[in-house]
Amino acid sequence: MCEDSCVGFTGLFADYDNCPTCGKSRWKDTMLQDSGGRKKVPIKQFTTIPVGPQLQARYRNPESARDMGYLREKIQRILDEIRRTRTIPVIDDIAMGWDCLSAVLDNDIKENDIVLTASLDGAQIFEDKDSDCWIYVWIIMNISPDKRYQKLQVLPGGIIPGPNKPKNLDSFLVVGIHHLAALQNEGLMIWDASRDVTFKSDLHLLFPTADGPALIYWDGLVGHCGKNGCRLYCGVAHIRVGL
Repeated sequence: MCEDSCVGFTGLFADYDNCPTCGKSRWKDTMLQDSGGRKKVPIKQFTTIPVGPQLQARYRNPESARDMGYLREKIQRILDEIRRTRTIPVIDDIAMGWDCLSAVLDNDIKENDIVLTASLDGAQIFEDKDSDCWIYVWIIMNISPDKRYQKLQVLPGGIIPGPNKPKNLDSFLVVGIHHLAALQNEGLMIWDASRDVTFKSDLHLLFPTADGPALIYWDGLVGHCGKNGCRLYCGVAHIRVGL
């Protein structure tokens, strides 16, 4: 990655020797010069943790594998209730949403499929601002709401060291998203320790999440500081109130 955190040298920038934003070299110049251009050592690196092996690991433990069955069982109970009463008595989870239910009825989300959301934000790890970094994680919607946001249930996706903000966040996210896209295209083979069965699971990204300032990196809008910052394109203009 760029020394100043401008871009990750992936995707469109994979063959670049210099940052397209600030012009700095991606390599440690001393080593590059001493080796006559043969030894290319990155001056700075970021970390991506692929989601596929993490999901496979969850199913290797019988208890965590059983936890992954919540969404399947919940949706089945909801559909049975709808057929019987034509209503959903209590709406308390994403499983009650029509977007999710219709995908199940259309057989887009199948019995063994995994549904994910992603969350992104900047983090100041220590008091010293030089420790700033950006982190994104995967949240497994197959797990019940009382467990899915616990620390041990949230899967790390990537860590982008600072202290500067990334100027092209897509170039850092592309590695993890490309991995997810490959799994969506090919399926993920999983052995379930709780049932002693092997199956192929399709992965679904339900939506990305973030707070207001970080949301602009997902949706490309102007954010909460813009005149029309609404993420739903409603056209309502912000009003500045003097204090």
